[in-house]
Amino acid sequence: MDSVRAAKPLFSNGLDLVDSVVSSDILCNSWAAISELQSQIDRNHQSPPSSETVKIREFKHPEYRIIAFVTPPVAISYLQEEGDLVPSSSSETSEFQFLCSKDNPSFAINKAAISLFNSLQDKLSSLKAQVAASSKSIPHIITGDCLGGSIASLFTQWLLCTLDSATRNRPLCITFGSPLIGDGGFQQAISQYSTWSSCFLHVAHINDCFPRLFLLSTPEQSLYRPFGTFLLCSELGGACFDAPESIIELLTLISRERSGGTADPQIFNYKSVIECLEWRLICKNHSPFSVADADSLKVGITAQVAATGLMQIQNMDIDTLWRKIGMPEKDILARKNQALDPAKSLNKMKVYLAYFEWYKNKSEDDGRGPGYYDSFKNKMFRRDHEVIKFKTELEMYWKPVVEEAEKRPQRAGAPMRIRWLFAGTNYRRMVEPLHIAEYYKWGNRSYIAKGRSKHFKLLEQWLDKYQKQPQNSVPNNSKMKKIMVSITEDSCFWAYVEEARILCRLLNSGGSNSREIAKLVEFEKYVMGLLKNNVVSPDIFLESSSYMQWWREYEDMLGKKMMGASHNSELIRFMEEGGYHQYKSGTFVFE
Repeated sequence: MDSVRAAKPLFSNGLDLVDSVVSSDILCNSWAAISELQSQIDRNHQSPPSSETVKIREFKHPEYRIIAFVTPPVAISYLQEEGDLVPSSSSETSEFQFLCSKDNPSFAINKAAISLFNSLQDKLSSLKAQVAASSKSIPHIITGDCLGGSIASLFTQWLLCTLDSATRNRPLCITFGSPLIGDGGFQQAISQYSTWSSCFLHVAHINDCFPRLFLLSTPEQSLYRPFGTFLLCSELGGACFDAPESIIELLTLISRERSGGTADPQIFNYKSVIECLEWRLICKNHSPFSVADADSLKVGITAQVAATGLMQIQNMDIDTLWRKIGMPEKDILARKNQALDPAKSLNKMKVYLAYFEWYKNKSEDDGRGPGYYDSFKNKMFRRDHEVIKFKTELEMYWKPVVEEAEKRPQRAGAPMRIRWLFAGTNYRRMVEPLHIAEYYKWGNRSYIAKGRSKHFKLLEQWLDKYQKQPQNSVPNNSKMKKIMVSITEDSCFWAYVEEARILCRLLNSGGSNSREIAKLVEFEKYVMGLLKNNVVSPDIFLESSSYMQWWREYEDMLGKKMMGASHNSELIRFMEEGGYHQYKSGTFVFE
């Protein structure tokens, strides 16, 4: 984890990414698929596209499948007329409600794109099921040009929400000359989840008017926002950009330069663009540039803008370029640099939890120790201090993982992949008691209301939601749990114990009142419920544990009749008759 926390040097790989994409032939093969479908359409006749006129076809390659979407030529006037944004509150965008989240409650999608997408529902539903089923064994590229690219983007996003978050073969969407299709809310919903954002590559030539169709005169005024990676190119070459602000700025600069002089959208062909990029890859002939600053990131961003041809067009000075394009790209790169790959680190976290298992067993010391909760609270041994390092590492892993899961656009009932949910549950049950120990050691009260971390709350809520789903519920009478649990199921158990001890001290000091007595009665019922379900670890009955300290304090109160002369309960009988000794050995059976 130290390597994750350490600052890493930032450098831009926008030129290298172009080389990688071009050398893989996925651009060439994607455009070839589009071209084949275009040959089946009358390209000289512009008309509003419909479900009958859209061409959809799968093309097989040895290493992947390509699904291409092609529409008849679309008039600029038609797209401008249909350029309104349809809000997420509309029934037209119902298939994309999963994009809404607590931090991003609304979005909007281009009217022309969502209307055409909805008209294709019958075809796309069966196609989505087919691709989702085969994605386990083979990757898919989803592609399209112009409005067909918009449908490809929406289909890809619709498909992504159905795939398991750990699916290795996520689809890659490649669009050519596609208009922007959503507002800031749409962009944010996709961009805040890095594994979704990386599934989109939009190729846009500076002479193609469609990618900049919905932009206004200044970037700040534009309602439309880009998402994913944009490969901006010209006859001089191309470069990739990720920051929405940088992409908007570059597209706006192109619009100002090309206003009134756009190429005929009916004849623009990306085949020559791809061939040019391939030739430059062979010759390694990136556009020349000069920059005095030795900062590698600035040099990289400057080279990217130079490769698109915009520096020659705009005669942009380096300071302006860095402020408007370089800084947003730097922010994106910094976030990527700090990003945690949960899949790569999960096994390492399991090793840390294994250390906690050792620590817990060592703290019990064959039944003579205080238990790991009280051992950590009192920190009388070296191991009690050493475990802090592992506790910190686990927290630094799980907090960002839970935060990303909460922000992620979600389909119903799937806030976190089951593997992570169960691993997070093990972490919560093992580690949260140590947070509780630290909290009460310093005299604090009301941990659950005032001191509990949000990521613990969410992990518990998600597990509860998962278990309440019918297909995941387990009948109570399916099997009697005879194997004792190694860790208490309720990770807040020790907080309830600490609060019960505080109540006992208040009552013993003369602060008796019916409210405090009622809370203690509730605590009795709570503990007995855990015991009956065999979901509390036997280490609570170690003689030096906080629970047994509470029991001795409570037993003293009972002897003084402070709970009432006739007060008796199932827990009191269980404790006084020594049932907990049998519970520790796993031989007690509740009737």
